[in-house]
Amino acid sequence: MPDAPEDLKLARQLDGLLGQREAVPDDQFVLTVMHRVQRERRSRKLILFAFGLLGAGFGLLGAVLLAEPIERLFTGLPATGIMQAALLAGAAAAFYVWSMNDDFSLSN
Repeated sequence: MPDAPEDLKLARQLDGLLGQREAVPDDQFVLTVMHRVQRERRSRKLILFAFGLLGAGFGLLGAVLLAEPIERLFTGLPATGIMQAALLAGAAAAFYVWSMNDDFSLSN
């Protein structure tokens, strides 16, 4: 039970607002809206799936087209040079993580 007059006034206003009811739409309207929402979701999923397949196709085509030049690049280099480049890239990444004090924890 509210004690202060302001609380009584607010309680009456709240009761007045809660007492007002709008006309509830009939079930047919709700069903029509839900069918439209489901149809839009299906079309969205279809569009995303189609463009995802198209993107995967372009990615695969690019990988196939670049496979031979990349193979020639790595077969022309000595194995020691490739190993040293990989170690240098790993050392640069480790230095960056250390200097920027990044934390790659999986917790939120």
